[in-house]
Amino acid sequence: MKALVGFFSGVIVCGLLLLGLVSAIPSRAQIDGSDNSSDNFSLVHLLPDIEKIYREALMSPLNEAKKKIYDDDIAQYYEQLLERTELNRVDEETP
Repeated sequence: MKALVGFFSGVIVCGLLLLGLVSAIPSRAQIDGSDNSSDNFSLVHLLPDIEKIYREALMSPLNEAKKKIYDDDIAQYYEQLLERTELNRVDEETP
């Protein structure tokens, strides 16, 4: 008898938990580009720019190493190496 009551109470608790999660998670998040209207709220604008963070994390040690190169020939070679690998490429597209 206790097992049966425990089973049904567990099913009820899990069902209520699932119902709460479904109502809390926005299932129809808009990926609209409009920032002007408050009724068209989009979760996309809350996400950080992962590509920019990755590029900065990748380039910051290389830029620090470039600052410590005092020989002009080596600095020029290092700059050409970065250009050939396109690591110092700056994206010109703005969101």
